[in-house]
Amino acid sequence: MAEPSTTGIVVAGAIGAGLMINGEAAIGALCGGVVYFVANAELSILSRVALSLVSVIVGYMFAPVVSGMTIFGVGPIDLPGPAAFIASSGVITAALAAIKAKRASVATKGETDG
Repeated sequence: MAEPSTTGIVVAGAIGAGLMINGEAAIGALCGGVVYFVANAELSILSRVALSLVSVIVGYMFAPVVSGMTIFGVGPIDLPGPAAFIASSGVITAALAAIKAKRASVATKGETDG
């Protein structure tokens, strides 16, 4: 009879293999989401939770893309964890900057038209 801990490890391994989750990329994306959550204290808690969740998901999905890129003359980043961290911490920041720039240009255009 197998030890309970051995059975748990086998079951966890089977679930992980069945889901095909890259643990390193998942941890990197999670760390990027946490950094985003902590760094944006001016947003409401609900906004930070939602944007951090999006950051983790998109960071995990973009890890293979970022791992093949050269960033600031460094790269390619062959490790999935750092690639997911970079993607996770950068994607929401870039998206929000683009949204703010668009809002500012629309507001500026509205002021010059009126």
